Amino acid sequence: MTQTIGYRFFSAEAGKISVDLHFDDDTFALVIPDTAERPEWTRLAYERCVNCPLPDETRHCPAAVGLATFLPKFKDKPSYEKAVVEVDTPNRVIVSKTTFQAGMASLLGLVCATSGCPMTRFLRPMARFHLPFSDERETVFRSLSSHLLGLYIAAKMSKRKPDMSLDQLKWNYMELSIVNGALAERLRSAVNRDAALNAVIILDSFAQITPENIESGFEDVLQCFMVEAE
Repeated sequence: MTQTIGYRFFSAEAGKISVDLHFDDDTFALVIPDTAERPEWTRLAYERCVNCPLPDETRHCPAAVGLATFLPKFKDKPSYEKAVVEVDTPNRVIVSKTTFQAGMASLLGLVCATSGCPMTRFLRPMARFHLPFSDERETVFRSLSSHLLGLYIAAKMSKRKPDMSLDQLKWNYMELSIVNGALAERLRSAVNRDAALNAVIILDSFAQITPENIESGFEDVLQCFMVEAE
């Protein structure tokens, strides 16, 4: 069984661009057909992330293969071209008047998190409840909540005292930033304009805000817990 999330980009210049992504119902891993094209820039050795833990025998970068299934549709799109983006998930339809770079940031983030890349796997629980067009506060709130809940459940299942440290989460995001940098270099060979490249830059800025909040006393989410006294 699979679940489907569909992205629809509507613009005056491009008309309608559709992307349908399919995910395994149990693991929420992105399902890539065996017949999907794997261009040269998807080879693992091509602009490989320096922190990539995959064995050298792996032929293709999982994240790149996922992106290659739809990236040609966007290779000529400039960053700030306006678009209405509709995201159809199993639970809701979300529509935003935005730009191609913002819509693609959401799309690329979903694909990378579910692609099978070991360095993005920690994002999979959030991807299962995909929330496109999140702002900084939403991202930090969901990231911290997902991580801490995962720690709590793991401790309950093992009947151990939960270790609620955020050190692992900070490390995950630091490593993710390295991945984003390599991904941007990889994509330069796949696109002619900058919408996809700027989408990665947006993703990297979001990757940095959770560690920054951990270090600075959760400044972006602290107000969420300030309620009036009874």
